[in-house]
Amino acid sequence: MALLAVVVVAAAAFSTASGASYGVGKPNGGWDLQTNYTSWASSITFRLDDKLVFKYSAAAHDVVEVTKDGYLSCSASSPIAVHRTGEDAVELGRLGRRYFICGVPGHCDAGMKLEVRTLCSIPSPPPPGSDGDGNGTPGGICIDGSSPPTIISTPGVVSYGSAPGSSGSATTALAIMAAATVMLLSLIIV
Repeated sequence: MALLAVVVVAAAAFSTASGASYGVGKPNGGWDLQTNYTSWASSITFRLDDKLVFKYSAAAHDVVEVTKDGYLSCSASSPIAVHRTGEDAVELGRLGRRYFICGVPGHCDAGMKLEVRTLCSIPSPPPPGSDGDGNGTPGGICIDGSSPPTIISTPGVVSYGSAPGSSGSATTALAIMAAATVMLLSLIIV
């Protein structure tokens, strides 16, 4: 019985390792001057390992990932990344906010800019008595596949996060999560 529970938990964890793919601006638009990207992004919960797919005319537009300051000022002068193929896939491989603009003069100022917030791959329930959203709040589990997890423990709360400056993979994080689940299940069953 315990082995079955471990297999089910591990299968669920691995099935969430690959994310969804979102055509930017779809279904009614694309990477263009007509789409309201604030409205579009607010209708989607982006998760770790999801992909943004920017489709556009490479002769008319590009996609520039910028800092928050670059986003707010519509400046592509210090890009994080530049994409110009007309069909660019950007993986959301880390938690937090990311910013994209069209680097063609005037296009960002006309609204061709996108801010996305990437949340945990595996949302967890908030701790009892809290108003948390289950997206990595204390007491929840959040797997950031860009680095090995660190376990931070406080009385009554265990949360999983990433050590700053570390590197790793989603497989490592999921393996550690599965091992922790096995240990917890063995304590519960005994």
